[in-house]
Amino acid sequence: MTMEVFRDLPKELVEEEMLTRVPATYLKGLGSTCKRWNRLFNGDRRFARKHSDKAAKQFLGLTLTRAFRICPIIVDRDGKVPCLEVKTELSLVDPHSKYPGAQFDVSRVFHCDGHLLCTSVDESRFVVWNPFTGETRWFQPSYRGGKGRAFALGYGKNKSYKILSYHYGEKKDFEIYEFSSDSWRVVDDIMPPGWSLGYGSIVVSLKGSMYGYAAAETKTQRIYSLVKFDFSTEKCVLVPLPYQPRSRFYVIGLSVVKDEKLSVLLQLDVTSKTEIWVTNKIETSQAMSWSKVLAFDMGPGLELYDEVRFLLDDEKKVVMIALNWFDFDDETKSRDMIYIVGEDNEATQVDFGPGIVDEFRADILHYFPSLVQIERAGGKRKRADM
Repeated sequence: MTMEVFRDLPKELVEEEMLTRVPATYLKGLGSTCKRWNRLFNGDRRFARKHSDKAAKQFLGLTLTRAFRICPIIVDRDGKVPCLEVKTELSLVDPHSKYPGAQFDVSRVFHCDGHLLCTSVDESRFVVWNPFTGETRWFQPSYRGGKGRAFALGYGKNKSYKILSYHYGEKKDFEIYEFSSDSWRVVDDIMPPGWSLGYGSIVVSLKGSMYGYAAAETKTQRIYSLVKFDFSTEKCVLVPLPYQPRSRFYVIGLSVVKDEKLSVLLQLDVTSKTEIWVTNKIETSQAMSWSKVLAFDMGPGLELYDEVRFLLDDEKKVVMIALNWFDFDDETKSRDMIYIVGEDNEATQVDFGPGIVDEFRADILHYFPSLVQIERAGGKRKRADM
């Protein structure tokens, strides 16, 4: 469709119904053809949010490398053995470095709404970054309770962003940073009585809420659940798992499917099958239910343990699993592993491309490009420089 055709159509139809459904990566090219569209795509908060709600999302796989860089990843499944390709790193310049143009060293990364929350290696700073627009907002932790804290990004009903700061395995000692007020505050008793957050270090974001594993001790056993932290109420609610183990889970994993569903990977013991379960689409007014989409044995010489990160294509019934394999007898043999499991329920170890084995780290996540701008103090959002 030519620009002339667009100009003949009502502006409301083009901007409210057509452009809001075009994937973000295509809009970047369209912005160069029309000054009004360029301003719309880069400075209109209302359009950006409507586009985020309506447009088809283009999901990319990302990995955090051993060099503390974030890179897109592609798995080629056309050959006899799947091969992992790590693309050129995404540029995140550290404006506080004494070396001009130096890249920011990222130790942990968390995705929410097209934004990446990246923590520095020394935990002195973190940044919320939109890789698609290049916009950033830098922060310093409050240092309450010392280092070793984790951070999760989310938003409430009014789409105002907040950051939750916590220690793994804690029942208290939580903090909230509000973008609108540019301040930290302490929040207590966010967990249900008896439960502690952080059974495992994997947390994800879905529709503005944070999800992770939690555990509680009863008189007879330890019980497990997912937990949802709602940034509107600033409280956690339990989200039941598909089932409870007899004692503990041998392997756990947690992932988000197309920004619509949750998925868990569960294995009871070393001899049992690994299972992938997926929820229905998460809606605030709808009860959550689970369905099992894959159940497989890892096969000779292949094994999972503890916690893993994975990406699931629930339509093709294909899962990519990443884990750090630690050899307690010989640390030099420790390595990061990628497995692909398809509809045939057979696990295949992925080959690494040239030079990748020393760089790849078993830290993978889904990301989708977004026009949504980063909120500034006072609730304002700054136009990104493209």
